[in-house]
Amino acid sequence: MKILIYGAGVIGSIFAYKLKSGGNDVTVLARGKRLEQLRKYGIIIEDRIIKKQFQTDIKVIDKLGPEDYYDVVLIVMQYQQVSEILPVLQKNKKVPIFIFVGNNVNGTEEYLKFIDRQRILLGFGGPGGYREDNRVITAYMDYFVLYLGELDGSISGRIKSIRNVFHNSGIRVITPGNIYAWLKTHAAFISPLAMAAYAAKNKGSRLGDEDELLILSIKAFKENLEALDKIGIPILPKKFKIMKMMPAFFLKKKLKNLMNSEAGEILLSGHGGHAKDEMARISKDFGKLVQDAHTDMSINKYLFKKGFE
Repeated sequence: MKILIYGAGVIGSIFAYKLKSGGNDVTVLARGKRLEQLRKYGIIIEDRIIKKQFQTDIKVIDKLGPEDYYDVVLIVMQYQQVSEILPVLQKNKKVPIFIFVGNNVNGTEEYLKFIDRQRILLGFGGPGGYREDNRVITAYMDYFVLYLGELDGSISGRIKSIRNVFHNSGIRVITPGNIYAWLKTHAAFISPLAMAAYAAKNKGSRLGDEDELLILSIKAFKENLEALDKIGIPILPKKFKIMKMMPAFFLKKKLKNLMNSEAGEILLSGHGGHAKDEMARISKDFGKLVQDAHTDMSINKYLFKKGFE
């Protein structure tokens, strides 16, 4: 399969490495310093859990032209950056499938102003990490996953085809059915965690060492789930429904252990520490999404001030 990865950050770089290793024709679109790094060094990924480094040369371009063809284009950029490239995607009429991979609270309303509905899929890739010089730092490369969905929730022929290609490249593809609901529930989880992590950072500390902030992040998450329920958005994955019923002190212990682990530091603290603008935008947009729920969001508002103001 001929694939373009539009964006060469952590997730985009891991997608590119694994898909190329699976025998696909992969190109990465990058700009500035990252473009020069990829041309000089290729993709370098360091998994600090298994203590292994992965490296490959990769084809690199700096723009997508109107006549350029790829079987699939994965847009793997920070949430607030996607708007900037929609006019570029609109000019290209050759690419049949654009997969928007990443945090997404607002759905496809903006995308549909530029791209035909039948050309759009939504997804989310992980686990994450952060960049360090010309390398990507991550954990659990063998467990890399793509959550993927059609806008109508169907398991279409193209979903099955993409799933097979990605599986053959060592990427597990999960189809949650209602990808809109999955992405909104993910935002309900990651937003309080990011706010609490930045609040801890503002104190010169780490979230794993701040019990009060951990408890507040859990309570804010529960506020978010309550709000989603009120406006009729399903909670996905279903395990979050179970977490909603669990005592905060029990969840705090689990979350503290995760945050203080090496993997947690890489995947959660590392990612959040390098995406402050994105996390702030997600938190604001989630608040707008659930404002008609008229539920108590006081803890979220408190954490936002502590983390971002």
